[in-house]
Amino acid sequence: MSDSTFPGPDYRAAFHGVAVKSHPGRHFLAVTGKAPGDMLNGLLSNSPPPPLSPGGVGVGSAVYSTLLTAKGRMITDLRIFAASEGGFLLELPSVGFEGAVAHFKKFLPPRLAAVEDHTSRFDLLTLLGPDSPASIASVLSGRGLEVSREDVAPVREGEELVLLGLEDGPVRVVGNGDTVAPGWDLILPSGLSEPVRRGFEEEGAISLSEHALQVLRIEKGRPVFGKDMDEDTIPLEAGLQTRAIDNEKGCYTGQEVVIRIRDRGHVNKALRGLLLGEGPVAPPDTELFNPEREKSVGWITSSAISPLFGETVALGYIKRLVAPGETVGVGEAEGPEARVVALNDEGWVLD
Repeated sequence: MSDSTFPGPDYRAAFHGVAVKSHPGRHFLAVTGKAPGDMLNGLLSNSPPPPLSPGGVGVGSAVYSTLLTAKGRMITDLRIFAASEGGFLLELPSVGFEGAVAHFKKFLPPRLAAVEDHTSRFDLLTLLGPDSPASIASVLSGRGLEVSREDVAPVREGEELVLLGLEDGPVRVVGNGDTVAPGWDLILPSGLSEPVRRGFEEEGAISLSEHALQVLRIEKGRPVFGKDMDEDTIPLEAGLQTRAIDNEKGCYTGQEVVIRIRDRGHVNKALRGLLLGEGPVAPPDTELFNPEREKSVGWITSSAISPLFGETVALGYIKRLVAPGETVGVGEAEGPEARVVALNDEGWVLD
């Protein structure tokens, strides 16, 4: 979808109806064994969720975390779910998959925990929009699952609703906070993915394009691994200290670096929002400059024309010497100006 035709019906549906998107690039790993929770706790920056309630039905936790090297740099980000049969299910991006598998196989003791690729067993659908809870309830109920709009609507980011009753396995309804529109994810057996997606579209859901999803994500100010974060990123640089790090837990790989930065009180660079006015969309890696010193102070990672902001916006890393509220030059010191804005879990911190 080109910027000249944006916003389209899918973007509008995310605010006023239902938009649905499949994610074939997501991967799933099962971690099982005698002590999978203890073993994961020593590798992940956040604590694994508690076991599901008896029967495996009800609201549980969907824990966002990072997997780090000893130097505190990201191998990937991921979400952790307690499996209904015991152990854990990990959901992670394709760009971080190989590194994560290699790390787990190297550091998970086989006699205590084993990791297995379950990507072929599951699919992920995202639904955005205020009518999503009703649509989710209707389509899943049509598949024989007992769930109502009132069950789905309260599920927020960090929570999940686990539904049993299908031979293929559980269906998870997970709160999605990655966009400015209200969102829910469905993690479901792969054989159900296309029939369920068609069910949503038959009820009026609009297919959500990758372009629209990225605009909605940038409008929320959320980084994504592979674009705004990579193997050189320390999670505190990307603003993940609240969502992805448990400061009370015991030792894990990379913790020493995270604690040292946390106690020092700052990082040398941080992910920021950028308001570019009527400027063009800037490609990734476009440098940002201090106009007075004509010195590079960062770079852009994601950019889009935003209907919500009414201007071009971007995410990018800015050195500590540039404070929110100041301006930078895009592409060169004399380039188009961009105003630097702080970000938090709720989005852009605007005046």
